[in-house]
Amino acid sequence: LHNPFSNFNHLRASISLSPKFIHSKPINEIALYISSLLQRCTSLSCLKKAHAKIFAFGLQHDTHLSTKSAILYISFNSIDAASILFEDIPNPCSYLWNVMIRAHATEGQFHRSLELYSKLMEKGLRPDKFAFPFALKSCAGLSDLQMGRLIHQHSVCCGCSNDLFIDAALVDMYSKCGDIEAARLVFDKMSERDLVCWTSMISGYAHNGYNSETLEFFDMMRGFRVKPNRVSILSALLACGNLGALRKGEWFHSYVIKTGFESDILVATAIMDMYAKCGSVGLARTLFDETSGKDDVCWSAMIASYGIHGDGRQAIDVFDQMVREGVRPNHVTFTCVLSACSHSGLLEEGKGYFGLMREKFGVAPKLSNYACMVDLLGRAGQLSEAEQLIQAMPVE
Repeated sequence: LHNPFSNFNHLRASISLSPKFIHSKPINEIALYISSLLQRCTSLSCLKKAHAKIFAFGLQHDTHLSTKSAILYISFNSIDAASILFEDIPNPCSYLWNVMIRAHATEGQFHRSLELYSKLMEKGLRPDKFAFPFALKSCAGLSDLQMGRLIHQHSVCCGCSNDLFIDAALVDMYSKCGDIEAARLVFDKMSERDLVCWTSMISGYAHNGYNSETLEFFDMMRGFRVKPNRVSILSALLACGNLGALRKGEWFHSYVIKTGFESDILVATAIMDMYAKCGSVGLARTLFDETSGKDDVCWSAMIASYGIHGDGRQAIDVFDQMVREGVRPNHVTFTCVLSACSHSGLLEEGKGYFGLMREKFGVAPKLSNYACMVDLLGRAGQLSEAEQLIQAMPVE
């Protein structure tokens, strides 16, 4: 089909070609013409115009054009439009199935991603090596260990057992699903390990309570000359705090300064939290006061630090300062301040802050907030009131 508008910059003019010119051509040439328009789409608006041509010429049931359009919608982050097209295609090709699985996982739509994966397998189609990591990511996001194991088996059956990206996704999935031993088995069999794999193992050990192993793995990673990232440093600091390993924590503090991570608010908060857990609340407060750009996580951590050491008054002072400085508290912040009140026997103060959650800050109490209040009332001997509060707790 002759197309005088072959230049990318003339796409809009090309889309506006005379209907008389188009209708004079056979349907297969019209399809080729629209396919060429799709191929040159560089924006969502251009894609929508080209897609409109498909309907204008009654080609909405053309599988090739629909598939191409769906893939383009995904590339422009319009997954809903892609999903509508996908559902209307009678027999989508394996490639489109895999693209849809990846797209939904990338958007955090993990249930939908795994639903598509299951349907793909039911139809006897094969996932490609690029779909497996995203299906495993969905399992990790949902903590679905059973499905993760099944996908692991599928990847082996499809001959993808030595793929770096799939193995990295397996390590991450098993770690986040709590099966740290399976994660380690996959890790040890890998012929090549990148930063993502090391970080997944370190984070997995830390968040599953294997604190000593976290620090050992961090040192091992550095021994292999793999440069730690923020996640691995946060995991190591968490392990130091849980172990009360002050000396090791001080080393990490120095390492953070040396590597330039001290300006990262999450890392700064983790250092402060580590010192507090190791008993150095004064040093934690000094670091807190020196930290600029404190967010709600940082404020909440300082409140919690005073709370775990039984200094409820200081926790309340920090909370009040947080509000004065215009940082909005969330339900986690209130959990910290209510817990601090509970451990310090500040009954009336705790009641007051619980009431302020919804009244002043518009924060709906969650189960953790109710649990703190029940604990506070119980410690104060207000058992009848605690029972009434339990009856009023929402079901999550």
